[in-house]
Amino acid sequence: MAASSGNRFVELMTEKLRALETPSADIHKTLQILTLLCNLVFLLFSLILNFTIIINILYTRKTSVAYFRLLILYCLFHVVFQAVDLYLDIHQPIKELLEPGTATEPLTWLEENAPVLRRGLLGILFLLVATLTIERFLFSSVRGLANYCLQFVTCILALTLPALLAAFQIVSKQVTMFQQSPEVWFGIEIGVYIILPLLILTIFGTVNYCKVSLSSRLIPTFEVAGIKVNIGLVVLSNISIFIFLIQECLLLWIEQLSTRDDGDQQAVKDMLQLVTVSMLCTRLGLNLIQWLVPVLILILFCSCSRPCCCSSINQLEETRYKPISRAGDDTMDSGHFAVMHDPTEMRLKSN
Repeated sequence: MAASSGNRFVELMTEKLRALETPSADIHKTLQILTLLCNLVFLLFSLILNFTIIINILYTRKTSVAYFRLLILYCLFHVVFQAVDLYLDIHQPIKELLEPGTATEPLTWLEENAPVLRRGLLGILFLLVATLTIERFLFSSVRGLANYCLQFVTCILALTLPALLAAFQIVSKQVTMFQQSPEVWFGIEIGVYIILPLLILTIFGTVNYCKVSLSSRLIPTFEVAGIKVNIGLVVLSNISIFIFLIQECLLLWIEQLSTRDDGDQQAVKDMLQLVTVSMLCTRLGLNLIQWLVPVLILILFCSCSRPCCCSSINQLEETRYKPISRAGDDTMDSGHFAVMHDPTEMRLKSN
């Protein structure tokens, strides 16, 4: 039975791949196949890269820094997002593989709500990046119990706000009291998934970068790594948010075209196909940017990237310096340091 299901799956995929033989015949179908293949590759690499990041954090004991504990949570949700996004492309072949009479209620529910779950997971990723950015701000500004409480509150909000919004959208399909027009849900999603994280990234990301650029205070090695990773996350997240905004606008356009009822149905159909093709392109671009996130994190983790990445921040790394004694003194003066890799051991004045 398993062998027959496997053969059937290969036949279905082979039939779909035939659309690539004549790509100009059906642009929409060709893009669907390309999106499926690319998302399959993205999911595979996302699993490998994100779990490599998690293993690296645990093995090097970076969990002593709160930033990297939150980064583990981000990596887990990143994998879940890629899996849900891939399901949007393969749900139909999966249904065709099932035997007649097989209970498909869970798959039907997932098929209906997968787009909502995907947008919710993407909102969680954006808000988690905002939480990581706030953590960098709190590290340099707030100490003690207040720091831990604020981190906990921001993390809970980053998880619950998108989850509650997605839950209300799913419930609204069955409960009349919660039913709203697509325009209303569009506005709420823009506020929670786009405006809120973008506002936090703009304000706190700018403040964090300015504080690091203007500071001469030495910083522990793991904190320096957290600063560099956060800068990369902020840049890629801003690009993702912009593409996601375009995707949300296209989604609303598709909803309006689908419910449009006038005399020129052929023109509406042609426009709907054009917008759907644009939607697939933006989705593919968004997934590509999200795939670059773990790649960038691993590059920043590698010691070989240190000479060519964020040299001004690397100069603040505490382990690059060692205490030296003054001439004629037998005791170490902790207020004076020398560069470890400098053969002349030139002395640096204390702040």
